[in-house]
Amino acid sequence: MARSKYEIEAQKELEADGWRVDYKARPFRVPRNYNVDYFGLFDLLAHRNGNPIRWISIKGKAGIPGPHRRAVEGFWFPRGHIKEIWQYNPKRKSGRVKKETIK
Repeated sequence: MARSKYEIEAQKELEADGWRVDYKARPFRVPRNYNVDYFGLFDLLAHRNGNPIRWISIKGKAGIPGPHRRAVEGFWFPRGHIKEIWQYNPKRKSGRVKKETIK
């Protein structure tokens, strides 16, 4: 399964801002019970010296499903980690990407 165009676009944007970005590799044949996201929720991990680690979930134009949002909100990280959901929608008037930090 190939990475989504939104994941690739987000990675390029983060790298242009100086972040190092990592994503979980997707094997050609996905074994049973293999999770293609970090903790089943996050698509990208971004880090930069002296900054918190950013765990980013990428969603496309279909929106952010309620169960996914609740799962991200309920997921615990220690200090120095930030949870984010980015939603890409090319038809949005206020901007192409909505970036939201989840507490």
